Amino acid sequence: MKKSLIVSALLLAGVLFSASAKDPASYKYPYQESKVTYHNVTVYKVLDQKEAYIVLYAKGQNSVGTVTVPKKWYATDANKTSKLSFRPLPKGMSPWMTVISKEGSFDSVILTVPVSRANSLWGVADSNLVVEDANKETLEMAY
Repeated sequence: MKKSLIVSALLLAGVLFSASAKDPASYKYPYQESKVTYHNVTVYKVLDQKEAYIVLYAKGQNSVGTVTVPKKWYATDANKTSKLSFRPLPKGMSPWMTVISKEGSFDSVILTVPVSRANSLWGVADSNLVVEDANKETLEMAY
């Protein structure tokens, strides 16, 4: 008797709940595609140069790509937007670089690398090396 009373109470509650539920389409927003996209690549080495960071990254199956990221993109002023950001690398993960695009054009880059410059990922570029594109405004790289 108790079991049938409990089962009928649960069925009644289920029927009442389903009857009070709204039409799912009446409260959802229409589908909108994001204008922001990102691409992650594995980072092998970051060379510190006077005007830029030289990043060696995984490109394709068996090749290494190189891209320069100007140091002027890193804004320390809170009022200025930054095109370059750094994130500390979580334990047990490999370093990576995230390139963010808005509406198909470059917006910013995030380097997720070890904080300590003593880590083997970090290196120093030759002091005689001249980086020609240290004043560029956009990042173009092959994936």
